[in-house]
Amino acid sequence: MPLKAATIRVSQDLWSLLEEEAARQQISVSQFVRDAALLRVGHLAGARGDDSGLIKIGQLAVQSDGERRRFNSEERRAKLADPVRLQAIADTGLMGTKEDPVLHRLTRLAAKTLDASVALMSLVEEDRQFFASSYGLPEPWASERATGLLHSFCQHVVVSNQPLLVSDARKHPLVQRNLAIEDLDVIAYIGTPLVDSRDNTLGSMCVIEHEPRQWRSHDVELLHDIAAAVMDRVENRS
Repeated sequence: MPLKAATIRVSQDLWSLLEEEAARQQISVSQFVRDAALLRVGHLAGARGDDSGLIKIGQLAVQSDGERRRFNSEERRAKLADPVRLQAIADTGLMGTKEDPVLHRLTRLAAKTLDASVALMSLVEEDRQFFASSYGLPEPWASERATGLLHSFCQHVVVSNQPLLVSDARKHPLVQRNLAIEDLDVIAYIGTPLVDSRDNTLGSMCVIEHEPRQWRSHDVELLHDIAAAVMDRVENRS
C-alpha cells in the first residue's frame, strides 16, 4: 500500500507534549499521532454504529502495530527488571496475599461490562505474572494465580506501556507462539496498563475471550476507566 504524507502545524507547547508522550511509549511522534488518529476515528465509527468501518480501522490498527519498533530482548528484560518498578509492585502489598474483595468486584465488572469470558488484574514481575484478581479463569490457573512469562500477554502491555488489542492470537505476530493460546485458550485479548501515581507500570488490566473477536475503541475506553478505578483501590490500600 503506498504511503501518503501530510504536514500539520502545531504550537511548540503541543509539540513538546507529543514528544513527551511518544517518548513514554518509546515510539516516534508520527507513530503516536497515527495511533491517536486511529483511536479517534474508531470512536466516531462506533458512535454512529458503523461496524464495517470499525473492522477496517481494526485492520489498520493491527497493521500499524506491526510497523511499530519492537523492543529487543535486552530492552525488554531491562524494562521488566527495573528495580523501581518491581519495588512499586511489592509496595502494593498484593503479591501472594488473599484476593482483595473490591478488586475482585472490579475485575468481575470488567468481564461483565465487556461481555468477556475472563478478566484479570495481572501484576508483571521480572519472570512471572501474578493475578492479584481474576474472574472466569479455569483451574488450575485460578488457584495458582500465576504463570511464567511464556504464558503472558500482559508483559507486552508493560513493556510498551500502551493498550494491546488482539483479535485472534493465533494470527498475531507478537503473541502467536505464546503458550497461553493452547494452555489457557486465550484467543482474543485486550489489556491496558496499570499505572501508579509515580508513573510505574505495574501490570495490565485485561479481558480474554476464547474465540476471535473484533474489539471496539469503546472497549478500550471502558477497560481504561476500570483500570483507573483498580489503581485507585490499590493506592488507597497501600
